[in-house]
Amino acid sequence: MRKIYRAESLTEQAYRLIKDSIINTEVEPMEELAEEKIAGELGISRTPIREALKQLAFEGLVELRKGTKARVSSVSPEEALDYQLLREQLEAMAAKYAAKHATENDVAHLKDVTNKQHDSIKDGDFHRFIDLDYEFHHYIAVLSQNKKLQEFTENLNSQVQRFLILTQTLTESVTQAVNEHLAIIEAIESHDGSLAEVQMKTHIERVTKRIFGSVHFEDNEEEK
Repeated sequence: MRKIYRAESLTEQAYRLIKDSIINTEVEPMEELAEEKIAGELGISRTPIREALKQLAFEGLVELRKGTKARVSSVSPEEALDYQLLREQLEAMAAKYAAKHATENDVAHLKDVTNKQHDSIKDGDFHRFIDLDYEFHHYIAVLSQNKKLQEFTENLNSQVQRFLILTQTLTESVTQAVNEHLAIIEAIESHDGSLAEVQMKTHIERVTKRIFGSVHFEDNEEEK
């Protein structure tokens, strides 16, 4: 981890840097997060590290147990599926609101992110693709102008991003994801909230199917 500086609070910086290390799997699931070691790497005291770990534990990225060192939490396929099912609902809502608030510059940024995703596919850089995917969905959540919705979707996306990196999933279906992103952008650009909602929900449902198969969808159909 790189050292941090004083532009924002030490706890906020420690939180962000540790979180990035977890999401990008620089530290593996169940790996210990020793406060003293991290404090030495970042050049700060243990207090902001401790506070950052508490926040990460609240978000489900870290396990804190009395009498033991903090550990990076694991991500099971079952948990990742639960996260995806929540994303289908929450991010569809975010896209609906984003269509209402998005400016020309916002749309241009989303198009730029998607173009970079296309370039990452050509370069075979799927780690970069996943980072850009996170940016795409995060930006739409920001455009919703609903802070709680943004917080929830960011947490869900962090977990899913980590799962995708760990399992190297989606390498064969990234082009489909980009095309779906373009459909979402088109709806947002036209300020059609209902269409943006449908396009986002459809996109995440398709991602879920591509990762996990269609078993849970078939089960849901039988229950109706």
